[in-house]
Amino acid sequence: MTKPLRTTSMLAPVMLRGDLPRDVATSYWSTRHAEKVRKLPHLIEYNQRHFSTDDHGYWPASTGVGTAIPPQWRLDGCAEIRFRSAIAVPATAAHAREVYLDEQNVFARVLTQPTAPGGGRWWTTGFDDTCHHHVALLLRRRRGVRTSAFREFVHGRMAPSLLDAGARDLRSYVFLPWTRLSDVSPGVGHHNPVEHRYHGAVLFGTDSRAAVNELLRNSAVAVLVADQHAVLTAVHAYSLERSVPVIRANSNS
Repeated sequence: MTKPLRTTSMLAPVMLRGDLPRDVATSYWSTRHAEKVRKLPHLIEYNQRHFSTDDHGYWPASTGVGTAIPPQWRLDGCAEIRFRSAIAVPATAAHAREVYLDEQNVFARVLTQPTAPGGGRWWTTGFDDTCHHHVALLLRRRRGVRTSAFREFVHGRMAPSLLDAGARDLRSYVFLPWTRLSDVSPGVGHHNPVEHRYHGAVLFGTDSRAAVNELLRNSAVAVLVADQHAVLTAVHAYSLERSVPVIRANSNS
């Protein structure tokens, strides 16, 4: 099994503005907004993950674990960021005023979810262009389960099981407890109700959408699904209609 690289990372799930045509909003996000983010210091990698509007909610269900995504809380994508170090997080934020002010031009809601230092696991050194389909799994921890047990499930079981089943371009994340203080952009919603809150995520790539279905039928995934109820209350799967690697990690990162 590949030994993962520990990272200090952040995912920022977003909802696009509903008063803009979707193609206009996604185009702005991937061009004009991306150029503002590209100027920020201390970032090793920044990817935009644009979620499909209709291909989602297909993770295998089990008792007590929800997989259907509520229409009133369907996300449009997420930003995925890897920092050079833990101290780079506040240093980057100090230079991000232009980015924060620009978010109101495209987003209705931004929900920043940082990891602890070393709280991410990257199983590859950078964006994999050979993957023609990507999936984002957003995870909700069962109340009463210790964070350490959740972390072990995400990094120690879920990611390795998906890797064994054939996933590529694999990344797993466990978030710090959500706080409103992480979101400072004006003119954008940041309310993150506890019943909709996520505590971790796994992103991976495959050759095709059909390969995702094959992966989900793998015996390693079946064993994982059989046990997921002990740790999780939700696994919300989104196919990505587009991944935009704005800042790419190099092999020495």
